Formats: sequence, C-alpha cells, structure tokens
Amino acid sequence: VDNLPGVVYRCEVTPPWRIQFVSDATAWLTGHPASSFLTGELTWEEIIHAEDRTRVTAAVAGAIRGRCKFQIRYRIVHASGEIRWVSERGCAHYASDGEPLFLEGFVGDIHQHALAEHQLRQTEARYRMATQATGDLIWELDIETDEMVWNTGHRSWFGYEPNNLGGTGGWILQRMYPEDRSTVLALTAPMLSDPTADFVSVEYRLRRANGTYAPVLDRISILRDNDGKPTRLIGALHDLTDNHLMKAALREIETLNRGILDASIDCIKILAPDGTLELINEPGLRALELSSADALIGSEWPQLWPPAEQARVREALAKAREGQAARFSGFCPTATGKPRWWDVVLTPMADDAEQVTRLLAVSRDITAMRQASEQLQWSSDHDALTLLPNRRAFEAELAKATQRCASSGECLGLLLVDLDHFKHVNDTMGHQAGDFLLTSFGERLAACVRENDFVARLGGDEFAVILRNVSGEVDLLRAGASIQNRIKQPVMFDGRELSTHASIGGALFPRDGQSADELFSNADTALLALKSDGRGGTRMFHQAMRRDMEQTAAQLEFARAALSYQGIQPFYQPKVDLGTGHIRGVEALLRLSVGGQLRSPAAIAAAFREYEIASELGRVMQEAVLTDLTTWNADGLHIERVAINAAPAEFLRDDYAERFLSLVDRLGVAPAQLEIEITEHVFIARGTDYVTRALHLLHEAGVRIALDDFGTGYSSLSHLRDLPVDVVKIDRSFVSQM
Repeated sequence: VDNLPGVVYRCEVTPPWRIQFVSDATAWLTGHPASSFLTGELTWEEIIHAEDRTRVTAAVAGAIRGRCKFQIRYRIVHASGEIRWVSERGCAHYASDGEPLFLEGFVGDIHQHALAEHQLRQTEARYRMATQATGDLIWELDIETDEMVWNTGHRSWFGYEPNNLGGTGGWILQRMYPEDRSTVLALTAPMLSDPTADFVSVEYRLRRANGTYAPVLDRISILRDNDGKPTRLIGALHDLTDNHLMKAALREIETLNRGILDASIDCIKILAPDGTLELINEPGLRALELSSADALIGSEWPQLWPPAEQARVREALAKAREGQAARFSGFCPTATGKPRWWDVVLTPMADDAEQVTRLLAVSRDITAMRQASEQLQWSSDHDALTLLPNRRAFEAELAKATQRCASSGECLGLLLVDLDHFKHVNDTMGHQAGDFLLTSFGERLAACVRENDFVARLGGDEFAVILRNVSGEVDLLRAGASIQNRIKQPVMFDGRELSTHASIGGALFPRDGQSADELFSNADTALLALKSDGRGGTRMFHQAMRRDMEQTAAQLEFARAALSYQGIQPFYQPKVDLGTGHIRGVEALLRLSVGGQLRSPAAIAAAFREYEIASELGRVMQEAVLTDLTTWNADGLHIERVAINAAPAEFLRDDYAERFLSLVDRLGVAPAQLEIEITEHVFIARGTDYVTRALHLLHEAGVRIALDDFGTGYSSLSHLRDLPVDVVKIDRSFVSQM
C-alpha cells in the first residue's frame, strides 16, 4: 500500500473525515506525515482547498445516499502552501442494517495533468481567437486645439462606450501606463519638429474601462498644411490581445511573429511545401534539447523522425500540400535521446491566389499525458491493493482465452481461489492485517503458476487463475495442489501468525462450459460445493454439482417466499416425563405454510447454512414462540420450559445472545422458561468463539442450554466440561436398538 502512487485511506463517513488508516504516501502527496492524520492532529477536510470543500462534501454525501462509488477532482493545500490538484475515488462500507460504517478510497496526484489540461485550454483559446475578425480604433487629434475625435466603428473598445471616449489628447495620455508615457512622447515628438517625419509606430499599455491594461500598437501619421506646419495627428489603435494579430503574424512569420512563437509552449516550425525546415521557435529548440537551430534549418523534416515514423510524417505533408490540415501522433526522441511523444498539427499557409506557400507545423509534447493515460489504463485494469489484474481485466482475458481455444481446439483451465476464514482475520486483527494477508496471498499465488498463466484478484478474498494449454483435469488438480503447497506457509503480521489456507474450485474448457461465462459459473459452483462441505483442497466441477446448486437455490427461494408471505409458524412437540407421565415442557418446531401446503424444515435445509436467511428465520420463530408463551402465561396455562432451536449459521455474528435476550426482555418472558438447543455442528463452523460467548451469556441470564444430536458429527466430551450445557440429547441412533 505504501508503495502505491497515491494515498490509500479509511476514514469516517462525515466531515471532517477523521482518518482511521492512511498510507505513507500521504507525506509525499500532502507534505504532512501520516501520523498527523492518524492522531487527529490534522483532518483531511482541513487540507482541502476552501473553495472546493462544499463540492467535495456534497459529492461524498450523494455517493453514500446512492450506495455508489464516487470520484472527485479537487485541490489540496500542500504543507508548503502550494495548491495541488488531486483525484479521489472511493466508496462507503455499510453495516448489515444499511448504515454507512466508513469510507475507503484512493487519492492520486493529478497536478501535472491538471496543469497540462490548463495549458491545453489556453492554447486552444489562442487558436479560437486567431479565427476572429479584428478592427482598429481610429483617432484624430487637432494639434492646435487638442480636440480629439474617434472612429469607433461597429463596437466599443477596451470597455469604453463611444460616448465615454475622451475628447482631448490628454485623455489618452492619462490612460497610458505611467512608465510608457514618456516613451510614447519621446517617439512622437520628432514628428512635430522634423518636416521629413510623417509616421511612427509605438507600443504601450492602455488602461481599459475596468482598470486593467491592454497592450496596444498605435500607428500614428501626421498631417501638415501647405507651409509644412503640423496640423493634425491620425492614429490607429490596434489591440495586441486580439487574436487577429496571430493570423497576421503567421503571414509574416519571420518578422512579426517571432515573439508570439517564442511565447508558445509548443514546438512551432515553418516548412517549405517540400518539407524543408525553414524556422523553429525557441521553445521548440528547448523541447528538442538543442542549443541552436543551425543544424536543423534546411533539413528535410521527415528525416528528423525515427524510420518507423517517417511514412506517417510524409503522408501528413502530402495532405497539407493539397491544402488540407493534417494531424498525427508519433514518437521522436530529443537530441539527448530522451523518449518523447508528440501531437502534431500541420496547417497549409496560402497566398492570395490560394496557393500553398508554406506549412505551419505545431508539435505538442504529450509524453506526460500519454504516460498518465497509460497509468490510468493500468489502474483501471489492476487491483490497487495486490497490483494483480482486477475483475474487469480477468473477464476480458477469459473471454479472449476461450475464443482462442475454441478456434485452436486447445483446453483451458480455470481455478477460482477463495481465502479461507479471511473475515475472521479482519474481525479479530483489523483491516490492515487483512490487507497484508491479501497482498501476501496474491504474491504467493502469482509466484506458483507458469509465466503464461493469468492471475487476478476478483474482489474481497476471491482470486482466479487462468491456466493455458492444459491437457485435462489432472493438470488443474496438480496446479491446485501446487498452489496449496506454496501458500500454506503462515504469514507473519505484527508478530502474529496469519493462516493462508484456501479453497479452490476448477472447471475445464470446453468440457465444463462452451463460453467464458459458463466456464466461470461452473468453476464457482465447484468452489461453493467445496466450501459447503467444509473448505480446503481443490474440487473440479461435475454436472451433479449443478443439480445440487439448483436444489440449494430452490430451497433458498422457498425460504424467502415463506418469510415474505409470513408462512413461518411454530408447532410444539411435548416433552414427557416417562416416570410420571407429566408434560415437562415443549420443543418449538419450525413448519412452513406456502400455498396451502405444510412443509418441514427439510424443505429449506440450505437456508439454515446462510447467515442472513437463517438469522431471519430464527428471529421470526423466536418472536412467535415468545408471543405464544406470553399468551399461555396470561391464560394461566403453565408450561415449565419451551425449547427453541438455533442453527449454526446464526452464530456467525457475535450478537446472538444480545439479540435473543433483548427480545425476551421486550416481551416480558422469564429466561428460566426458555431453553436454546444447539447441535455440535456449531463447533466446526466459523465463529466458534462467538458460540462460546453467546452460550455463557444466555446461561448467566437463566436460559438453559441443550446439546442436541450428541454422538454424531464432531462429538467431544470437552464440550460438556467447558460449556454451560444443562441438557444432553443423545442421538436416537445410539438408543434405537436398546
């Protein structure tokens, strides 16, 4: 993470966005050490430019409301005081109840790119202005009376309306830039005393109506009477900021436009129609790392390009000679060998007879933009954490690989690799440990496949490997075993050991799928089948798995339908004391009623393995049972104890006891009237620590604990010793033959 070209962070969801995790690149990007954010000494909101904070806040809030990602460009204030442009993309993470927990994202430096865009806009603006018409503001001054009149033409000038232009020569002198006034007077004074002087051209700065200054060119002529006495001055004020000057300068490039050419950031050249180089501006020489143009003038421009680019250059020249603008991008190193990419525009320059006399070549260095584009493309195809190709790149590669194999008849293997118990690492050791584990896992996975194989991170703890040129299923199993051997060594993080065991599902093209989507779906089916049987190892897809998955999907859909249509209801099985014949209690059994049919829990067996559905089924049953018990108590019907079953999946979050006891308290039921039944399968599923804590909390509150199906599965007498078990229900397979 710290080696990424930008800042990876996790922070609060609302301003000032206090940082919970941030990478070391923060110091490089902001000038502030990461510790200043982590300790709360500085918040991210404080370094956002004040003009951008409202926009950033609104964009993040909108993304959170829409549960989508956000990408924002804005400015930050570097510790040095410099304003820099950054690009941030990220998203919120949400709790199970939909509340946003925190933001995670990536902040990259786009300052140079933003400056390049700004320069691009400036250059394009100059070109647009060069196409606009221009006109001069004519003035006439009576030397004897100092009376001045104006020919304002079709529009006002420099922000002044025609009726606001001054009527005396003093008016224009007062609006000259003070430092220019003496220069103008010194240049025009000889015209009044020298009979042979009749014209002068002078540049100065003229104050506009808004108080700013415009550079102008004033071409002044003098009129004399029959005795040679000066009587009038006539001038033409030309606004040098008008882009028509650029057009005029291009027609007289050697004399009038050198200053404009040298002020450009582009490499500008004038070529003869045959491609001979006649002129190059100073920025162009600097861009090419040349001290003088002597070695270039007179050369054939195409010969200055690498051989691989010369055909493209000659094609553009031919098009420009025919009177058409031409544009191309090409590679040409500088004089010292530095690699550079150029965007070149060739424009024909024609005389009054519309004959092409010269060619204007404008070359812009797009190396930084090209590199930024390549980096952006790389980022869009790679995972920011592991630097492996991401899901987007994987899907494109798998589609291409299956198409190639369909044409060549070769076999292709796909392995989907799922890191076992990754969430447990995140929950117990934090996301830094989880990120470190994912990075290490990705490195090991990439190191244990062949060079022509393709490894990608699909998201979360899911990875994929595309194996090319395989002979059959045995190659995939061998590759899976190799991966298992390579990654099983523990990873050490902060002095603690992290497990890197994995489950792998595989599919073979074209045997297990005729398309990329079908191949992926079947490999995923194999992985799910493996995980449902306890995880670990490698399992290949077989058609029977598809039937099992369809059955599982049907059971899940049936369970959701029963929940949606309130089809879950408890039936009560009496518990009889064989010695006295008295009913000592009842066990609540779940039954489903959908479409008028009554079904047992076996119809939705798969639902009890999924946390979300299993928890909802448990909640509905608990509320119904406790409501019935409340009614019985109110009616004087004494039931000593009601047993409620709990599925192993309900303990995958560390809040089972709290949720159950909260419901008991809300409905006013005595905990001593309740019994929770679990099976020993809860001790082989994830979240064993959660089970132990929940049972102790329930037992301390007065709820009895029953261990059902004892003697099957993962039986252990240590459960009776270490856990608060009140009742042991020995499985009937042990007593049915007695």
